[in-house]
Amino acid sequence: RLEKQESSIIRVIVGNPPYSSGQSSANDNNQNLNYPDLDKRLEETYVKRSKATLLNSLYDSYIRAIRWASDRIGNSGIIGFVTNAGFLDSSSADGLRKCLAEEFSSIFVFHLRGNQRTAGELSRKEGGKIFGAGSRAPIAISILVKNPKTASGQIYFCDIGDYLSQKEKLEKIANFSSVEGISKTNAWQKIIPDQHGDWINQRNSSFEKFIVLGDKKENLFTLFSVYSGGVATCRDAWCHNSSKRKIAENMEHMIDFYNQEVKRFEESERRDVDNFINIDPTKISWERTQKRGVTEGRFGKYLVTKIQKSIYRPFSKQWLYFDRFFNCYIGQIPKIFPEDNSENLVICVSGIGARSGFSTLMLDRVPCRDNIEKGQCFPRYLYDVEE
Repeated sequence: RLEKQESSIIRVIVGNPPYSSGQSSANDNNQNLNYPDLDKRLEETYVKRSKATLLNSLYDSYIRAIRWASDRIGNSGIIGFVTNAGFLDSSSADGLRKCLAEEFSSIFVFHLRGNQRTAGELSRKEGGKIFGAGSRAPIAISILVKNPKTASGQIYFCDIGDYLSQKEKLEKIANFSSVEGISKTNAWQKIIPDQHGDWINQRNSSFEKFIVLGDKKENLFTLFSVYSGGVATCRDAWCHNSSKRKIAENMEHMIDFYNQEVKRFEESERRDVDNFINIDPTKISWERTQKRGVTEGRFGKYLVTKIQKSIYRPFSKQWLYFDRFFNCYIGQIPKIFPEDNSENLVICVSGIGARSGFSTLMLDRVPCRDNIEKGQCFPRYLYDVEE
């Protein structure tokens, strides 16, 4: 245990920080802890150096731990962490990788694989989960060294290999025993980061010569001026269903219950909405929009016309309750499919950071956000609709 003694000198920090960016559902009623000073350091370093647009993952607990540990040991010391290995090649962690290469003289990363958020052949290559059934993320052992007498940016990488079971991986770790053990087998690969901060799976810069399919930046020529991710409801059990009758029942009941909570809050003297609302998951799935609606006295309204056909997964249609208030993200979809009978075609492609490989699909109905992993949808037509 590290005691909070700012005047003390800590040269070695070893740990297995948690891998989490916070509660997965507002029904958990488990507010994320705030770390204003630490998050400021993240913003000044990892976030500032990143060119990605979606940066929420940089506030994951294990990345906060890396930032804290690097600052805590000062200009000399060693960090030994077992962490989620997502930072090795995710687009949002480009700033993190750039900063690590500058802050540390030597970096040793032993990639244990095990990413079970993949599928098919890629999943089989990832092999067994290091922590068994309780783990889906890829795992890495990282040794980060600060030596003021040595130049920074010496990065060494070792991949444990394809198709290994959990037992085989653990045996291999035990046989290596140490950084030196990996060195004796010449298994370290020296990494020279590219200009984008890529360590592994470095991108081919020749793609930059092609016309951009779509980009949110202004004054950039693109093939599509407007595009969108699919609809994310944050409550699929309520807002999606194969039965139109069932989705109508589900949404009517949920909206009725939500309205009861609004009325109950108005009649009470309480102002702490998190500890007031009923978080029974069989009644409703809460998100911050609905919590804010309760405090503002905003009532919901069920409309049968908001039930539309949707492509929930590739080649799998379902009904969707398409509503800005009860869906947590709808993006530009109202301009693409404003009504259930709106005619349109969209080209859906895998988004940046997709783990299951590139794929594309053309659709004629509202796509779910995860229809194609991290997918973006490029429409043939745009409709004029009121915002």
